[in-house]
Amino acid sequence: MSFLLETFNVPLWFLVFAFACAAPLWIKWYQMFYQKFIVTGILQKNMKKAGDTVEEKANILKKATSHWNSSSDHELNTASAVKKKREHLVTEAEQPYVKIVLKTLAVNGDAGMLIQSIADTLEINSNEIKSSLAYLEKNEFVDVVAAGNGTKYYLSARGKKYCVKRGYITE
Repeated sequence: MSFLLETFNVPLWFLVFAFACAAPLWIKWYQMFYQKFIVTGILQKNMKKAGDTVEEKANILKKATSHWNSSSDHELNTASAVKKKREHLVTEAEQPYVKIVLKTLAVNGDAGMLIQSIADTLEINSNEIKSSLAYLEKNEFVDVVAAGNGTKYYLSARGKKYCVKRGYITE
């Protein structure tokens, strides 16, 4: 109280009078607060709602953490599953044009060939050529170079070796 008296230079009787006059107003405010918030339970509902929100955020954080920790295992499983799926889906028996495309690249592809030029040369649909080229690329028989006018396909060292062995080209 000495801080208040030294700061404002207000007599003590005035402070007591001000607090006494304000007491009925404080009592009225408390009654209104009590009826509105405590009796109806709004305050408890709001406090419970805030607690539920905090619990919900904590549960979300726990789920995110567990998901983050398990995602690395999932990625490994996914990568191996994709690799296995690729091996099963694309086999040489399923690609009837693989040898023909490889021979065409060996004979005409010193400067690289576009998919459309291979398809035109063989008179085959370009979608079938794409699947054959995907198989050859996966097995490292062709090299792919993205150029300004499209993707060009070249024979790789392994592809040249295979073509020489089969007699498609001579060294």
